[in-house]
Amino acid sequence: RPARATRMTSAPPLEDAPHATFADGRWQLGIYRTPFTEVNLSARGWKRFRLKQWHYLSFTTDEWFVALGLVQLGYVANLFSYAVDRIGHGRAVEHGSLSPCGQALSFAPSSVAGKTCWKSRGASVSVQAADGWEIDVDIPLGHERLRGHAEIRARDSIAMLHRLGPKRVAYTHKAAGWPVSGRLELGARSIRLDGGLAASDWTRSQATRITEWKWASVSGFLPNGRSFGLNLSAQVYEDERGHSVENAFWLDGRVRRLDGVRFEVPNDPQLESWRITSLDGDEVDLQFRPLGAREEHSNFGLVRTDFVQPYGRFEGHLCGHDVTGSFGVVEVHLSVW
Repeated sequence: RPARATRMTSAPPLEDAPHATFADGRWQLGIYRTPFTEVNLSARGWKRFRLKQWHYLSFTTDEWFVALGLVQLGYVANLFSYAVDRIGHGRAVEHGSLSPCGQALSFAPSSVAGKTCWKSRGASVSVQAADGWEIDVDIPLGHERLRGHAEIRARDSIAMLHRLGPKRVAYTHKAAGWPVSGRLELGARSIRLDGGLAASDWTRSQATRITEWKWASVSGFLPNGRSFGLNLSAQVYEDERGHSVENAFWLDGRVRRLDGVRFEVPNDPQLESWRITSLDGDEVDLQFRPLGAREEHSNFGLVRTDFVQPYGRFEGHLCGHDVTGSFGVVEVHLSVW
């Protein structure tokens, strides 16, 4: 399918982030090409439960899609992972576990320094910042174990410090289409990551009581062999026009911002096709066809989470490029925390 002419966004080039999120008596609000070194969002007493942190990682190869999430909510921490056999028509195995009061999870001070670790009976994960990340996993997945090592090498990012309210801010560091290497083993099966691509979502947020979002992440190769990545969201980090400010497209590791998008979520998001299109212009015109999904519905009384993350194939065009056949995820999420 020939590439389409596309009206591109006029957003200016991204600059490097300051050293710290809070400096000279003020928050360093903005959108940047590099992450902050010091992410000094904190809270004391009961307000520490406002602070939500997570690191989501995915690895995409021609044969496999593997996702890993480490989530710290204060009152509980969550580890989840799933592996999708792309050759086996989307067959997947998954694991999920909770840690009361978040004791199993220690979080790195920032996305570019330190180590995030999960340690519980039967499962361990380590994510070390190192010009990207080095990941070691040993966790149950279905009736087997997922073990191995992966290395993600840094390219351009999109890093954002965004005001959520008068006394709340959120920091997120997103990446997609970054090169990954290493090998995982799922039981007797080998998952070679060399030549594949990775995506990452590292977030620390002084979240509002009710938080909703829609999200999409894709890493893949264009028909001409160039690598690309995509991060899209709606509802949570929006400007005065109602456009998400963290939308971005990577081409061969170079990032540029995109304008806002509209998510058309079907009645059954796990089985029916989604549509994602630009609010203005035609940079993004995608259809997503799910092959399966990971979901979580937790209710702890005052706090609850409803989360569905379908995985599958995208069709359509992105910034004039045909991305039909690429593999990734979409998500619809509601949390009361």
